[in-house]
Amino acid sequence: MKNVRAKLIVILAATLVGLLVLHLIFLTAQTDCDDYWELVELFNMDSEISLFTWFSTTILLFVPAVLLLYIGWKKRRAGEKLSWSWFVLGGVFLFLSMDDGAMIHEKVSTINRLTGLQDILNDINPYLFGWSWWVVYTPFVIALVFVMLRWFMSVPTRTKVLVAIAFFLAVIGQEGMEIISGMVATSSDGEYVSMVWRGFQKFIGRSGLALFLFALVDYILVNKEKLLPRAIFNKS
Repeated sequence: MKNVRAKLIVILAATLVGLLVLHLIFLTAQTDCDDYWELVELFNMDSEISLFTWFSTTILLFVPAVLLLYIGWKKRRAGEKLSWSWFVLGGVFLFLSMDDGAMIHEKVSTINRLTGLQDILNDINPYLFGWSWWVVYTPFVIALVFVMLRWFMSVPTRTKVLVAIAFFLAVIGQEGMEIISGMVATSSDGEYVSMVWRGFQKFIGRSGLALFLFALVDYILVNKEKLLPRAIFNKS
């Protein structure tokens, strides 16, 4: 298991940067030749049927969910008091994986329009609330922070730092920049500017998820005697 951390961070960083570069290259191709639309969709970070969406849903969300549930199971068997916190966080990542793949957040915006909430938000500021799903999600994010505070204080300092940076990047990318994306998409005359911006937005948000995945792997390796089968770490 030597150099596992270094290899993981290099692979995750290279994949994200590569996907961002392809996103920008193929967006330029899209403006010149519409016949390549299907090819562009494959590398468009703003598309729900792209390689980026697969990478985000499976690697950056589902894998951490499995790791969190596994850690929670091991800690529950050991009788640790905060084992439930790992299950809660694992459930959150499972939901986020489903959300990313099934576009649940976009359906929330649709519900807002059906219930009339979108009309109320548009009266306040149609640009700020162009995409209104974040209005519904934000209270849950705040509640999650309070629920997970004891868990956060219980993990080692290095894990705290990594998780804090990961959370900041994920929230900025997923919600903070999403607000600006809604304003750009609503006010801009061209769709191109919005799609370029959303590429950088998703890159930052998923960088946070990648860092969280790294933090989990690092935590498991640091606590391998408790979390990994003895036959595995005896070989390292």
